[in-house]
Parts: sequence; C-alpha cells; structure tokens
Amino acid sequence: PNHLVEAVRKLNVNICPRQLELFGDDRTIILPPQAFEGQEFLSILQEARQFQTCKAGNKTHAIEHGDWTSVQKDFWRRLARAHNSSRIARKGAIDPDSSIRESGHRLVWPHVGIPDSTGPGSPSWIRVTEQGIKQSFDITRVMFSRGNVSEKIRFGKLVKEGDVVLDMYAGIGYYTLPALIHGRASFVYACEWNEHAANALEFNVMDNKVGDRVKIMVGDCRKLAKQHNLVNLADRVSLGLLPSSEGGWRTAIRALKNRCGGWLHVHGNVPVKEAEGWALWVCRELSNFAREEGKGDNLIVLCSHMERVKSFAPTICHYVADIFVGPPEFQSLIDNQIILESATRAGILQSDSSFLPSPADIAPPSCALSPDGVLSQEWMR
Repeated sequence: PNHLVEAVRKLNVNICPRQLELFGDDRTIILPPQAFEGQEFLSILQEARQFQTCKAGNKTHAIEHGDWTSVQKDFWRRLARAHNSSRIARKGAIDPDSSIRESGHRLVWPHVGIPDSTGPGSPSWIRVTEQGIKQSFDITRVMFSRGNVSEKIRFGKLVKEGDVVLDMYAGIGYYTLPALIHGRASFVYACEWNEHAANALEFNVMDNKVGDRVKIMVGDCRKLAKQHNLVNLADRVSLGLLPSSEGGWRTAIRALKNRCGGWLHVHGNVPVKEAEGWALWVCRELSNFAREEGKGDNLIVLCSHMERVKSFAPTICHYVADIFVGPPEFQSLIDNQIILESATRAGILQSDSSFLPSPADIAPPSCALSPDGVLSQEWMR
C-alpha cells in the first residue's frame, strides 16, 4: 500500500539505510548497527505482513510475539534475495581496550550470532579477494578494514625482492601477503596475538601458495621476538597496529639488520594538525632506541614519506611513516652530511627534498601513549 511505502521513506536513515554494504566474494550484506530495528520499523513490518495475509485470502490477525521470529526471517530472506546475497551480518564495534581486536560483527541470517564452529566452511567464514590476494577469515571473530586496501598495495610495492620482513601485527595477512606475493620477499616473520586471526593467516598463506616463505607465531610480538631471537635479521618491519604501535618500536629496532639497517613502516592514528610533529617525534624516539640498543653511533633516522591512509575521525587520520634507520651510506635520498650535522641525526625528508631535523627536546604529541593521556591502554604500552 502507498501509505506503507511513504512510512518507510520517512524512517530515519539509521533505521532504513538508503543503500547497503556488500562485502566479500559472496556479497555478504553488512547492516549498520541500528538498521531494520526498533518499534517503528517493526510496526511497519507487522502491517505489511498482515496486508499480505489478507491479500492471500486469510483472516487478518495480529502477529503474536512468538511469530516475530518467522516474520523477521522472512524479511531477511527477501532482503538477501533482492541483493543476490546468501548471508546477512550486523556491524559491531571493536573494543578499544582489547589487545586482540576481535570483530564485533554478528550474523543475522540464515545463522544468528556467533557460530560455535569456525574455520573454512563454517557459517561465518568469508573470503575477500583484493589485487589477486585471497583473504579468508571468520567475520564474527576477526576485524577487517576495507579502507586499508591502498596501503596494502603500496606496501607490496615498497618491499623489494629478497627482503626479509617482520610483520609485528600480522592479522590475517594484511601486509604479510602483499609482501610475499607482490613484493616477493624472501621470507616473512609474522606475529599475531588473536588466535583466530593467526589461524586465518595459516589458511591464507597456504591458499595463496606462499606458505613455504613465512613463519607464523602466535602471541605478543614483543615476547615472541625474544623467544625466537628476532634480532639483526629484517630489512623491513611493518608496525600496523592502531591507534598506536609505539609499544613495539624498540622491538622493531632490534630486528633491523645491524650492518645495513632497514625500514620501519610505523602506523598511527594522528591528529591532522600534529602530523609533522608526530613524524619528527617518532624519528627522535627511534633514534634514542637505536642508540640504546647498540645499533652504533654512526646511524641516521630519516622519515622519507608520510602516507595518509584514511580518515579515522573528523580531525584524526590513519598515517604511515616510512622511516629508514641505519648507517648513512645505505640510503641515497638526501645528502648524508646534512643529516649528520643535525643534533639528533634524525628528521624528515620534505617534499622539496630539504631536511627538517627532529629537535632533541621535541614534546610528545597528544597521540603518544601515556598512563594519563588520550591513549592510555596498558596493552599498547
């Protein structure tokens, strides 16, 4: 009836979104948190069902409480069929105080909630193919960010054939897989503390036929690095933890090769106005760690590029700083003498190829980890 169509149009977009997200190779529908819920929507659904019942020649009746499950299941089935989808899930939040970054997504149809089983073939197992890379995981147990695809591509291009890479926060292989497949790294050490993500990574490296060039370790990367002696071996370290990877910087420095140094790719959620100051501060901190860890006095710390990955909030963005740490003769981006004459031998290569040194007394940005700061979670420190 026209009045029902008009009632649907008047619903808040949070309740009745104008378009739906289709996710994964099987076009799973991802509902916003409040979509198709609430008394107003359910009343419209009830009247629509009663109209259909009456039209079919049956006596009009109110829907009993026990009948709502079948009514909602019928709605989900019709919604899935309209979008050529076989599954519906509802988006959930990620607990900021959780170190394992579990997904908050929950299945809606045909299965509900978090299935008891997980792994290939289970109700919540999904595959997302990007740039020819197959990434499978449990959508109710593991987080996935579609906004990072450009950074995955970029990282795959940065990795050089033959590189040894340490991925300190590997997840399901967001950067491990591009390093192996597109970058042709000779070997990747991948650390991950969410057991479900690590299991998915085990599956993904085999599914993409690169399992012979990776070692997957489950647990806190800082402890794993000590247990497995991950020192003096890496050409490149990925620090892809948000909102901050600060807790892993010293471990990353230890992992770099002593003779030639290497590259750190430092991720962080940073206020836009503080982006340059953040990069300068990171360089200063890394320089201090390198000296404390005995990497030698004749080294430089140079941030050659800052990549803006995506917006995290109105004034905060996800950035990645590409930072070389090592002897000056192993970089050719800028005149080494300029860097060596600076107080900290650390700083930023600017867009005009000039060098901006990092002050020895630079103050930490607001996004630095601290017990009483914005980012105070113990697990990140």
